[in-house]
Amino acid sequence: MSNIMITGASRGLGYELVKLFYSHGATVFPLVRTQAAADILLAECRTRVVPIIADVGMDECEVQIRETLFQHADCLDILLNNAGSPGQAKTIEELTTEEMAHQLNVHCLGPVRTIKAALPLLERSSHPRIVNVSSRLGSLGMMSSGEFDHLSISYSYRIAKAAQNMFTICLDQELRKKGIAVNSIHPGKLKTTSAAKDADMDVTQGAHNIYAWLQAVEKGYSGKYVQPGAGELPW
Repeated sequence: MSNIMITGASRGLGYELVKLFYSHGATVFPLVRTQAAADILLAECRTRVVPIIADVGMDECEVQIRETLFQHADCLDILLNNAGSPGQAKTIEELTTEEMAHQLNVHCLGPVRTIKAALPLLERSSHPRIVNVSSRLGSLGMMSSGEFDHLSISYSYRIAKAAQNMFTICLDQELRKKGIAVNSIHPGKLKTTSAAKDADMDVTQGAHNIYAWLQAVEKGYSGKYVQPGAGELPW
């Protein structure tokens, strides 16, 4: 049975992934920000779920994550960085440095914190993987082609996801030497509360696509930008 940590697990894609991995026998470490969110997960999944109450936007989360993982697991097989936040400003006039800083903190520094905390246990796994949940909107190639010109999308979200993708590339170049696979994924055009107007996929389907991809992907497959169920994307 595998051990998996999923951030942003209180709702949406993260919540569906927790339930899915749990239903297939994994031990799941869902990261949520409140005790209330943890209680909901514990009520639904009575065993093999160990919530971590922390905020990936704060440096203190590293200690909280590390302490919980070391207390309950000998290794960590998958770290799935799913925590995210939608941006607001869609023009340079509206954009504030506060919004930009918040997006970079959640989408880039958040994964830095979780990976630093979990790395010692990932190194103990026989098939360790880090998956950063990105977005098609972080693709410089797709964005510059004009593919998304018809959408109204925030500056800060696009920039933060592009930066997160660069982090994935850098991390892969370091950690593949240790046998740790690192990939970015676009989960699909999910129909969430902050979805783009062309969203066409239920969150449950998105979770199933990710689960199936993780079961099928070969060991050593790393440094890629993928939409599970569809194929690779251009950085």
